Amino acid sequence: MAMMNRTNRMLAALSLAAAAISTALAAEMPIEMKGCLVTESSVLDKVGEVTIGSNVTRGNVDVTGGQSDKMTHDCRVVWSASKAGVEFTNRCIFVDKDGDKTISMATGTPKSFQWKYLSGSGKFQGITGSGTAEIVTRYPSSGNVNVSCWQGRGTYTLNR
Repeated sequence: MAMMNRTNRMLAALSLAAAAISTALAAEMPIEMKGCLVTESSVLDKVGEVTIGSNVTRGNVDVTGGQSDKMTHDCRVVWSASKAGVEFTNRCIFVDKDGDKTISMATGTPKSFQWKYLSGSGKFQGITGSGTAEIVTRYPSSGNVNVSCWQGRGTYTLNR
């Protein structure tokens, strides 16, 4: 009976340790990102005062607080523009130097947009999280190509 009680206590202690490790791995972490990008836009249609378009956006990102300090990104964007302003939604793939990826989406306006992680691979497997961002610098356009820089912050969790 004493041996069974000791075994039960050891199993309970191991379970608590495993739960503590699991909780530490799944802790919410802050993240800050700053990046610049090149965008090539195409107008899809115009109806009255509203223009619908798409673009391909590629760039680099410096990450503070993440699993990787530098990443590239490649996004596909659908946008609408009118007298009221510009709104967009996108899907982006971020890749670090090891080839590990995250997939995210964002929606909003250039002045304020919300983003969230959809998926990840490698060290980003099981990633969830979200945040806000904004375009902070726009450089002069050349035809349908423009360059801008953005910054954002949020939190992420790795659920492994």
